[in-house]
Parts: sequence; C-alpha cells; structure tokens
Amino acid sequence: MIVSNRLAQQPLPPPSARSMLLTVIGEFLYDSEEGAWTAALMKVLGGMGIEDHAARQLLSRAATAKWIERERIGRGVRWHLADHGRALAADGITRSQAYLDSPLPWDEQWLVLTITVSQRKSTVRNRLNGGLSWLGMGNPTPGVWVTPHVERVHELSELVSSLGLSETSLIMAGNVQTGGLDNHEIVERAWDLTELATSYRKLLNQDGASEPRDNDEVLLAFIELISLQQRFMRLDPQLPKELLAEWVGRDGASLFRRRREQWSELAHSRWASVVDESAPR
Repeated sequence: MIVSNRLAQQPLPPPSARSMLLTVIGEFLYDSEEGAWTAALMKVLGGMGIEDHAARQLLSRAATAKWIERERIGRGVRWHLADHGRALAADGITRSQAYLDSPLPWDEQWLVLTITVSQRKSTVRNRLNGGLSWLGMGNPTPGVWVTPHVERVHELSELVSSLGLSETSLIMAGNVQTGGLDNHEIVERAWDLTELATSYRKLLNQDGASEPRDNDEVLLAFIELISLQQRFMRLDPQLPKELLAEWVGRDGASLFRRRREQWSELAHSRWASVVDESAPR
C-alpha cells in the first residue's frame, strides 16, 4: 500500500497517531461483525505513515483504553470495537451527520453553563475545555459557556457529571433578555473564528489538486478526509445562519459531504479486500 503524503499538506495541523487509529476503527469496525485482522490494521496505519512498532503500541493502548478488544483465532488476532469504542464512534457519527446536514432554523434558545473549577484542578479544567469545545460551546464571559445547540444538553450534563463538577455548575436554556449582551455580541465575544475561516479557505483552494489514482489511494484519501472533517468539527461551533449569515465553514461542510459520497463506497470495498487479504492462511 502506498504511503500517503496528504497529511503534511492539510490545512490544519496533522492528527496524532491515536486520532488516526480512532478514525479507522470508528469508520470501518462500527458496522462490522467480522472485525479486522491485525495485519489489515497495520497495513492501513502504515499507509498513513505510522511505523509498525508504533502501530502495535497503538493497538495495545487502544485495547487498554477499551476502544477495541482482541479475538484470537488460531495463529491470528482479530479486533472488534469494545463498548467504549462503540460509544465514541456513535457520538462521532451523530456529530458528523449534524455537521454535514444543512443547519436547521434557530429558535433563539441558548444552552448555558456557568461553572467554577479550582485552579488546582488543571487536568480537570483541560478535560472540561476539550469537552466543551467538542460540544461547540463558546466563552463570552468568565465562567460562562454557551451554544445555540440546545439539543446537546444531555451530553453537557454527562460531561459535567463525569468530571465531578455538578456542585459548582448550573445548566440552563433560554433566550437573552434586554439589559445584557445581545445575540450577536455573544457570538463576537464567545468565538474567534478568524484562523478557522483561513483554514477552511485553504481547504477549498486545495480541493482537487491531488486526486487518488488507484483503490489504495482512495482508501487512504477517504480516511484522511474523515480525520480532517473531525478536526474541523471540533473547532467549528456550527453557528446557525441567524447568528452568522456568511460562514465559509458551510462551504467546507459541503465539500466534505461531496467527497464522502464520491469515495465512500470504493473505500469500504477496498477495506474489505485488505481485511480478506490479511487473514491468516
């Protein structure tokens, strides 16, 4: 399998090896009963530029983290999604569908979190900030986080509870009232989208510059596409048109949707062939 060089050309910093593995298993093992042989995963990860020893360490750590689980069959090992890995993949699929779909009209409701985290709990604060970013929440004033995606309230509640912060948090939903910041002032303070817009424009300008030439390249290009989409999703709050009328990110989402439709069937077919070719003989 050809080693891809697309990652170095992408409009965002390259993903970690750990992130690439999660992309692969989330996409190809989620609906798979047969799973994937070690050799198949090694081959694809190698195509992404991850060396053999590093790929084996990734698989071992992913098993420890309960992303995947081993099934020994004769002299071979086959991998399946574990419950935790399946939950992560399901969350990513749900978020991806929302990102790729056209935005729904906004009802002017905000989901609001007010929270206090001790300065001594730096690890908890970092995990909180990462989780809030994934939920598309912005920070217009100290200690206050908001998103127009009120439907994410259950995910927000689970995040706060899992970090043991329920007693110093308040979660509510509603619309703004006169006397404070208005909707557009909230957007201006909560999110700085300048760098993200530049990255989106770079993505759009690069589209079509290097088309995959064979089935192996389509598979790698498809994996890289999904990985890149996930990184844009984490940075993009996906604000409705009522709050951000002109947003290049919607053109970016359309590009991802078009490319996924173009490459998905062939990429999944090639993946199935790689798994079959990798079975112990």
